[in-house]
Amino acid sequence: MTVLQRLLKIGGALLIIIAATLILRLGDLGFYVVSVFLSFALIIFGIRNLIFYFTMARHMIDGKLILYIGAVSLNFGVFSLSINSHQNVFIVSYLLGVFAFYGVIDILRAKEARENDARSWRGNLAEGIVNILFAAAAAVFGFIFGNMQALTVIYVIGLYNSALARIISAFRKSTIVYIQ
Repeated sequence: MTVLQRLLKIGGALLIIIAATLILRLGDLGFYVVSVFLSFALIIFGIRNLIFYFTMARHMIDGKLILYIGAVSLNFGVFSLSINSHQNVFIVSYLLGVFAFYGVIDILRAKEARENDARSWRGNLAEGIVNILFAAAAAVFGFIFGNMQALTVIYVIGLYNSALARIISAFRKSTIVYIQ
């Protein structure tokens, strides 16, 4: 990782920390800010994937998958933005899905790293377990208790966790493989 990439990663983490702090300080309005933020994030992600598909991915193997992901993300982002008053279930589902997905991915990465005798498997496993715990907390507070303030706090803690992981990965020495 170059110095510029490290600085960009640290800068992105600082922006995440600033955004999380602003969301936390808004109180009751924080949940709606989170929902609008997530909706716009899905819309931007969908548009980005669609642009990538039409510029490059249509020539790739399984490039249509990127088209489908972009279309579904864009539609879900617009849909969740349009139902502003009844979107609590969708935001809970989104938080649950995102935390659970990244938790499973991190655990699978840890398994692969351990099989390859890499030292980073413990960190990946810990990150995966934390993300699964966030998913469980989002399910309990969202579906069972219906506490949207707690969901906002869970999301903010998840953002802080993500920013901390980015900062740690920016300072981690990268492995360079030289081919001779």
